[in-house]
Amino acid sequence: MLKKILCVLLYALPVVFFVVCYFLIVTSGEDIFQGANTSPDIFGDMAAAFNHSARLADMYAWAVINFFNYTYQFGVDTIFRIIDVLAAGFLLWLSTYIALGRRPRLVLKDAIIYGAVFLALMLTSSGVTLYGGFSKIHNYLFIGVVCVAFLLIYFKDLLGGMKLFEKISKMRKLWLAVLMLIFGFVFGMTSSVTAVAFLISLPFFVLYLKISHQKIRMRDFVLSWRGASVVGVLFSLFCIYVIGPGLAEYDTSEIYRTVCDYLAFDEIFADFFGSVWRIVQHNAFNFGRFLAPFVVVLAGMVVVYLVTGRRAKNKRWLKGFSRDQRNFLVAALLFVFMHIFALSQIYYFTRMVLPAYLVVVAVGLYVARFWFDATFRGKSGVTALATVMVGAMVTLVVVRGCFAAEYLGKAGRVLEEIRAFDGEVYCVKLADVKSRNLPYIYLGQEDFLVDWAMPQTVYGKTVAECDT
Repeated sequence: MLKKILCVLLYALPVVFFVVCYFLIVTSGEDIFQGANTSPDIFGDMAAAFNHSARLADMYAWAVINFFNYTYQFGVDTIFRIIDVLAAGFLLWLSTYIALGRRPRLVLKDAIIYGAVFLALMLTSSGVTLYGGFSKIHNYLFIGVVCVAFLLIYFKDLLGGMKLFEKISKMRKLWLAVLMLIFGFVFGMTSSVTAVAFLISLPFFVLYLKISHQKIRMRDFVLSWRGASVVGVLFSLFCIYVIGPGLAEYDTSEIYRTVCDYLAFDEIFADFFGSVWRIVQHNAFNFGRFLAPFVVVLAGMVVVYLVTGRRAKNKRWLKGFSRDQRNFLVAALLFVFMHIFALSQIYYFTRMVLPAYLVVVAVGLYVARFWFDATFRGKSGVTALATVMVGAMVTLVVVRGCFAAEYLGKAGRVLEEIRAFDGEVYCVKLADVKSRNLPYIYLGQEDFLVDWAMPQTVYGKTVAECDT
């Protein structure tokens, strides 16, 4: 009975967390800047988003934010908030699928992996991307779900799970190719960085197969759903970089140039050797920042192994993996490396590497399952681990709920004052609407009003920052 309760809690608590996040959140300054609580203009907003970045994620985010009030009130945005909750849970499910190499089941060990993905997000700075503000939520939930789902198909293929599609009729193969062509296009249009990383990874993976003396049948790859998906990705990049604005967002943004030290291509050509040094600095910072939490976890696993692992009789995890498993691991890590390397022109924002982060978490858990079976033998070890994880999840829900309720009250008072204000310009001190958060883990939300967007329009009135 205890195992069943723990299993249900491990699956349910992340959903509760996202319900708290998405229904108690106050729209951020960026959300208001993009049109929260204004008259919807779906096609106009989508066109503006395409001209801004040409990403489907931005097009979706800009189109739906108009339906959201400043705080939750029952209405059309209820549907979108429920969609957000379902998308967040589905993103965890997809990552768990990769970590298990199969569909998750309602058993304790699978629930532990699902919970581990959630904790790996929410106990690091990566988690805020999925709850800090609707602009990022709608952008990166979209990106995360589409990218992880697309990569899951390839990973499952490498592990032998897609062989059944080789036996279907030619007409069904044609329909499958068409569907993957569309999916590849959606994947590429969702996030240009992820698409570039995927395409660059392919020739390096082929090189790995040749080095490891594995047969490569390029004709079978090209004339299949795999080749169709690559064509879709290529067409999406044509839309982004030829029809759309390409890297114009980076070229024109002062934030990317100052905070991220964006290095444009024309600067690279003008000062090649100086640019190489900046690229080296960017990569040293980016890879170090990305790998830091995994190094900490690995160090903890080493300590646990030194205490308990040497006494474990079952050491299957030390015996290596099959060829298919090695191919999967190499492909996944190649993609992650290329994803970080593709950001060489900047010091990245955490949100930009969410797909790569989820892949590393899933792959790490895939490998760790063998270590887990060897180190935590017996029901007591599994139950103890699940209990600790449930405790951590409950703590996250409580802390996030307290922060959200506190900020809802703080921002709610200001909103009521703005609504009742009779003048032309309402003055507010930004310190009065500052969100509280924890270092690194965060658990707060983006501020309701931000200096870079001031003055802002709220309830049809101008809101400006007080001089004193």
